[in-house]
Amino acid sequence: MHPKGLVKKDDIIYLSVFVLVFLIALRNYMLSPPYTLGDTTILPPTNPGLYTPSATIQYYLSLLMGENNLIKTLNFLAFLIAPISIYFTLGRKGDLFKRLILPLIFTLNPISISIFYTGDGESILLVYSLQPLVYYLTHKMLYDVKNKFKYLIYLGIVEVIGQIFFFQMFLFSFFFQLPFILLSIKEKKYLFFLYPILADLLGFLSELSWEIYLYIGVVPNVLISPSNTLVRLGLAYYSTIVSSLLFAIVITTAFIYKNKYALATITSVGLLLIIYAILQNFQLNIPIISALLASITTFQTKVYLLSFGLLDLSLFYLKRTREFIIPLLSLLLIVLLVNTGGLQATTYSIFSFKPQPMPTWYYELYDYLSQNNPNNVYSLAIQYQYLQYLPGFSGFIYNPSFIHNLTNPFYGMKYLISASQINYTGLRLVKTFGPVLVYYNENFTGLAHYLNGSSVRNYSISDVEIRIYGDKPPFVVSLPYSGYWTNSKNYNGFLELTSNISQNSLTTLIHELFFVSLFFLILPFILLIFEKTPMKSLIVGR
Repeated sequence: MHPKGLVKKDDIIYLSVFVLVFLIALRNYMLSPPYTLGDTTILPPTNPGLYTPSATIQYYLSLLMGENNLIKTLNFLAFLIAPISIYFTLGRKGDLFKRLILPLIFTLNPISISIFYTGDGESILLVYSLQPLVYYLTHKMLYDVKNKFKYLIYLGIVEVIGQIFFFQMFLFSFFFQLPFILLSIKEKKYLFFLYPILADLLGFLSELSWEIYLYIGVVPNVLISPSNTLVRLGLAYYSTIVSSLLFAIVITTAFIYKNKYALATITSVGLLLIIYAILQNFQLNIPIISALLASITTFQTKVYLLSFGLLDLSLFYLKRTREFIIPLLSLLLIVLLVNTGGLQATTYSIFSFKPQPMPTWYYELYDYLSQNNPNNVYSLAIQYQYLQYLPGFSGFIYNPSFIHNLTNPFYGMKYLISASQINYTGLRLVKTFGPVLVYYNENFTGLAHYLNGSSVRNYSISDVEIRIYGDKPPFVVSLPYSGYWTNSKNYNGFLELTSNISQNSLTTLIHELFFVSLFFLILPFILLIFEKTPMKSLIVGR
């Protein structure tokens, strides 16, 4: 489609400024070699199998672009998508402040930079950057009744694309749809809420296999009470005070704002903060729902990131100078009073940021273990956090006490990694990679044993099924106990099998749901093909 009539000369100038700002800010990052940063470690891509369509898509993208280039591209887009989409939907007809500054600070702020520093730029920050589109499309669904279905399709596409890169896209989107849900209630359009909820549901279903796995199999096992986390930080009441203060500001602002869009947007901020403050002190024990809520509320920076974004969007509707005072104060408080022990970065620190390169010896170590059937990998080298991503059926395990269990067959300790020399009977140094020493445990007898400790010779283990051939149960398998394994019991934290065959019901369910997820992933694109309304109206300004 020819851009004539959609993109004007001054649009190109503003877009060039956005691109230039983030090219300068991320120049060192974009030119860096493979790196480690918080939750991100650049690893060789591995085929994820039938777990989730998003993982499969990211796998083939990494093969096409290279893992390092893919993650860098996603991080760059995470900063750039929001300013551009805000400019064309809210700021195009405004003054310089609304055309340039407000779009930029949506992602160029201390909270966004801190998310980037935690290694979550290509996931959390990327779907946050898509929220202005969610906000705009929900607005169009409410007021452009004639083309409501068309915008529902567009919103569904944004949802499923976001879900590819972060499993909580549908949760983020709800709070950016909430202003128009509130307006629909005020305007007595009571059934409107079904449309944004339907789009969110479509996003959720496009990752159904992974959502079920996370909210049933992962989050409940790692869930830490927000209150306990705050007590550990010595900030037991800090979160509630800050959230209540911001909520009071929101309520006060409600009596000042004349614009219904601004009022609805900032009211949504208030609802988000009050929900967060309540959940900090009252724990819900509802399966899946509790895990879903905890996945946001236990990462407080997410809450403040969403609040910052909503407040930023609310400023586009203000016309008088005095109306800017309270929301700007709110933004300042959100930046200064985040209860995560302090932000990891300032806004301007990104202009001089350089990630820590991955050492070349790490990849040599990774290849060595991959080719030598690592089974379980244990480590005493805690100073190299990225070692936790080493291959192994049970993953990386760190605990100094494990060195005293070399002769315990149930631990399945085949390799031990250390940053210093170890003189221990039964450990044989087999390889050195940079500062890391790899020891082989000569007491290793496999991953399956009888209760008396003698080894089982013939067995197969996968993430779906464990099968013991030609022997009689019970057996102990050197895997962490999980109730999802059939015919199993808990044996001091390990998996005891009462039958020769055990299947993982959760993994089996996930594999079956993969194709359900795939259907809902492609569904909005199929609907778009049959939608005959031209897409030109998608970019029409406010």
